[in-house]
Amino acid sequence: MLRNLALIVGIMAALSGCARVSESKFNPLNWFDRAPEVTAEGAILRKPLVPAQAEVTLVDARVLVETLSSASLEPSANGAILRATGIAASQGYFNAELVLVDITSGVLTYDFRVERPTGYEAVGSASSRQITVATVIDAASLRGVRGVVVRGANGSKRLSR
Repeated sequence: MLRNLALIVGIMAALSGCARVSESKFNPLNWFDRAPEVTAEGAILRKPLVPAQAEVTLVDARVLVETLSSASLEPSANGAILRATGIAASQGYFNAELVLVDITSGVLTYDFRVERPTGYEAVGSASSRQITVATVIDAASLRGVRGVVVRGANGSKRLSR
């Protein structure tokens, strides 16, 4: 019986390479149905969800922080870390970020933007409204830069390198 089984397996292996048998049901590789092949004739054309010509426009609805209290530019291994601290108009401001606005004459200009809370806004003490944010400026971006300006709603700070 072992001899018959070896003979059948050998014949099946030899037949699996034949061109006519390769697509038939005698081929052991076709016994387990894989995903059906889709031909160009049977393909369904679907429109993409986002057209290729669509332009994405992001509108930043965040406001500038009320008061910019400090800013510093600290060297790091890969460039520099720009850190700024501001005081918001009331408690609850969130999603703070230093946004690069302009690069002119070797000066990088950043806006300190925060998102206004919805609903009730308690004023609270200045320390409870304090927000600190930082961003990394890589060494390639710092080439040729002489200074950095961080802007808030009621003033700005200029840092030189």
